[in-house]
Formats: sequence, C-alpha cells, structure tokens
Amino acid sequence: MKINRISRYAAALLASAVLAMQAEYRAAAVVSSYGGGYAVTGQISGVSYSTEIYDAVNGLPTSDAMFLMSAGDGRMWIGGYSGVFCYDGSLFERVDTADGLTSARAIFEDSKGRIWVGTNDNGVVVLEGQTRIHLTYLDGLPSSSIRIFEEDPDGNVFIGTTAGICFADSRMKLHEVAGADFSEERILKLDADSAGRIYGQASSGTVFTIDDTAVTAVYSSEALAADKITTLMADPDTEGKVYFGTESGIVYHGVFGVPVNRMDRISIPELGGSVHWLSADCGRVWVSSVSAAGWLDHHRQFHLLDNIPMNSGIEMTTADYQGNLWFASSTQGIMKLVTNNFVDVSREAGIAGEVANASCLYQDALYIGTDTGLEIINAEGAAEQNALTEYIT
Repeated sequence: MKINRISRYAAALLASAVLAMQAEYRAAAVVSSYGGGYAVTGQISGVSYSTEIYDAVNGLPTSDAMFLMSAGDGRMWIGGYSGVFCYDGSLFERVDTADGLTSARAIFEDSKGRIWVGTNDNGVVVLEGQTRIHLTYLDGLPSSSIRIFEEDPDGNVFIGTTAGICFADSRMKLHEVAGADFSEERILKLDADSAGRIYGQASSGTVFTIDDTAVTAVYSSEALAADKITTLMADPDTEGKVYFGTESGIVYHGVFGVPVNRMDRISIPELGGSVHWLSADCGRVWVSSVSAAGWLDHHRQFHLLDNIPMNSGIEMTTADYQGNLWFASSTQGIMKLVTNNFVDVSREAGIAGEVANASCLYQDALYIGTDTGLEIINAEGAAEQNALTEYIT
C-alpha cells in the first residue's frame, strides 16, 4: 500500500514536471514570435511594424547588398561587392579582406558553425574562428564566381557556381557531383528539405535533386511548366514538396517532378514581374521580385508588403533570431523590418495617408478630421462611410 502511494506521488510529480515543461515551451514559443516578420503578417496582434534602411548614409560603405545570413550567435552577415560585414545590432564591422575575402554573393553557416563565403570572383573562403580556408579553382572549384551553398545530412557542403556545382567533404576536399553535367549552367538556388534531399535550380530554368552526393533527377522548365522556373524552395513542412517561382509571376506548390498542372497555382501579378526569391521565414512563405515583396498565408493567398521604402534591386529576404525580417538590395542596401508598438489605424483601415487635424472617439468609433474631409474608423478597425462623411468632404 505504501509503495502504491509513493508510486502515485511520483507519478503526480512527473505529471506536474511535464506540464511545467509544456507551459515553458509554449511561453518560449510565444516570446520567439514577436519580431517584425510576425507583426506584418498579423500573427501577433496589437502591434504594427517599422522599417529602417541601412546604406551608404548610415553604416555601409556603399548602397549594395547581395546576400544576408543570420548566424547562430545572433550576428547578421552581409555580403556585397564592397566586401563582407557583420552587424551585431549596433555596428557594421567590415571583415578583413585577407585570403580572398573581397566580396560576397553567398554566405552560409554549416552544422559546425563555420561561415562559408562565396565571392564574386575569388572562390570560397571558410571562416572558423581566426582560421580561414581559401578554396579556388586550383582546389577543384568549377568557377571562381559563387552563387549559393547547401549542406546534406553527412556534412558535405554543396557549392553552386556560375559553371556548375561541386561539394566539399568533411576534410575540405572538393569533389564533382555525379549524375549530371552542369558545367554550362549557373546554379542559383540550392535548398534542402527536412529529409536532407537537396533541390537545385539553374539560370536556364532547369531544376534537379541531389541525394547521396549525386544528381538523381533533372527536369527542364519546358517539361514541368508553361514558363521558365526562376527560383525554388523546399517545402519546410512536407518532404518531397517544393515551391517554384516562374518568369510570369506565378508560384507553384506540390510534389517535385510532377507537371505544374498537378500543383497548386498562385498567380501574383502584384509582384510586377518574375519571382526572384522564395524563403520560409516567421511562419510564412515570402515571395519577392526585384521590385516588390509579400507573403503567402496558410490559405495560399498572397499579401503585398506595401508602404515600404525598398522598391528596387531586391535580391533576397531572410529573418534573424528575433523574428525581424531583412531584405538585401543591390541598389538600396539593406532594409530591416521590426515590430512597432504603435498601430497606424489609418493604414490598417485602408485610408490614404493624409494630414490629421483633429480626432475624437465617439461611441466606439474614431472620427478623424483631415484636409480633405471626415474619416470614420469603426470598432472593427474598418473605414466607415455615412451621410456625415459624405457631407464633410
């Protein structure tokens, strides 16, 4: 009997501990979802968002950025034609240009915490603390101009170049990727799914898969789509599925290798051109052209990110550990999108930005007097028209 009481007591303690751990986990999950990427998509309520541009005026030597990467230690790495920089939240620090680190078109952190920098014309530089390893065409790179990296489950790092693809093993030895010849292709995107399969996309629109260091499937855009595939992304939630971006501003989602007429189709004319980049950040899929960006909600509906200062040369998007969203632009530098505790109720209601001369809260509605007349925002946050707004115009 005593043993049973002790067992019940131990079970109760264990249950309490499990519940406490679950509560702590849920609390941590809530805390982690407070950045600008969650604010702009409406995943957190009662807040808005703000943007800040970093360029030649306030931190960068020039107003160009080609790639961004948020490292495990919290620092943001920036690559551009003017060099490589680290941002610690307050200062941009230029990384020493020794060992070929003169520019960057791609930056990647591997499972060992090493930073891989793909330069525009000087191969790859791998940073591990104070140690640097410089890989060039003499070591086996198919080209000195690098565009993208990805890692497989065995720790092999694949390097996409302007003349094909290779991989570096755990000893930093470079090897050719068997199964297909991409020596005439610029490899622009590599992305791994949760099972470790790597999906790739070349500038011609060709897409492919890599398993166990070999290309296992290759498809041309003509074989899968009505128009050219311009980028891709592995589905972060479902193995074997991908997102394709195309030249006509359409995103497709479905099983890799099937024709797009058997995939979900999302037409996005708001982008004003071809899909340039896809990323999964802050619980949403982000889609951008070189001049506009937005996100897909859980119903695959696109929402344009408007009222932002960045509108040209957009290269890519990513998020930092705080949930803030970052944009790299080859013409405007960097844009950071953060949470703002002040909500722009006019913008939320779809009212054009005007000078507000007076305001009054009356019966749960906000009355706003502007230079062009009266605006009313109701308790649901929507603009309301009535006889009074029609009279005062």
